[in-house]
Amino acid sequence: MTSPPCAVLIPSYNGGKHLRQVLEGLSPLGLTVLVVDDGSTDGSPEEARRLGARVLSLPVRSGKGRAMRRGISAISGGTPPDWTLFMDGDGQHLPSEVPHFLQAMGPDVDFLLGNRLHEGHKFPSYRLVTNRLGSEVLRRMSGHAVPDTQCGFRALRTSLLGTMALESEGFEIETEILLKALRMGARWRAVPVSAVYNGQGSHFLPVADTFRICMAALRYVRG
Repeated sequence: MTSPPCAVLIPSYNGGKHLRQVLEGLSPLGLTVLVVDDGSTDGSPEEARRLGARVLSLPVRSGKGRAMRRGISAISGGTPPDWTLFMDGDGQHLPSEVPHFLQAMGPDVDFLLGNRLHEGHKFPSYRLVTNRLGSEVLRRMSGHAVPDTQCGFRALRTSLLGTMALESEGFEIETEILLKALRMGARWRAVPVSAVYNGQGSHFLPVADTFRICMAALRYVRG
């Protein structure tokens, strides 16, 4: 089965060896890869270019939401691919699982959401608690039983993304996309992916950012 045209968008800040490993893992798939560098100071943008990725560099750190919005604008211009697949460059999203998304891209679906909760035992306890709390809040607000609303490993039709007036600056961008897509009637499907927590570190602050996500949900579910 031939998958539809798809570009991979990776927001990154000081991605280091994890970003390199992600890009090396994606290389055999032959996909267009756009790394939006959010003001990194570790040389990772140059490494990403060396590995064949297109790199869009922001001069100063601006937040994941701003980086993703810039990337979406870049991918949506010209002749956009049918799908945009989002990954993080910190090693928690496995390139080996990208084919699971590619195989699920069909005419009957608009939005593919990674689901890690079948491996809940692999989560650090505090991350599992905040994930379940945030997911429950968003499920109640949206009316959809999305199992893992906070997973950033996901894919959307690029045409759907292009109709969204996105405004988030931080991690709440993923909540905004989710709620706006569901409100627009997007047909979604969960894709099982691995829960990877091997001490990579994260810029996500579980309590503070989960609170911001919940507050953002109140705004976007009413918008």
